[in-house]
Amino acid sequence: MSLRQHFELMAAYNQWMNAKVHKASSNLDGTALAEDRGAFLGSLLGALNHIVVGDAITLRSTGVA
Repeated sequence: MSLRQHFELMAAYNQWMNAKVHKASSNLDGTALAEDRGAFLGSLLGALNHIVVGDAITLRSTGVA
């Protein structure tokens, strides 16, 4: 697998997984999203924010965004 194919595969996986996470979290109300779950990032909202920030940092560091 070439490096390009690898990155295309990872991008497709990221898009697929983001859609699954969005679909699952869209069924929750604000209270459920913000509730402290006792995990490292606290709430589901904290985990979702972590994903968005990570994606933004990655895209900026690669010159895509």
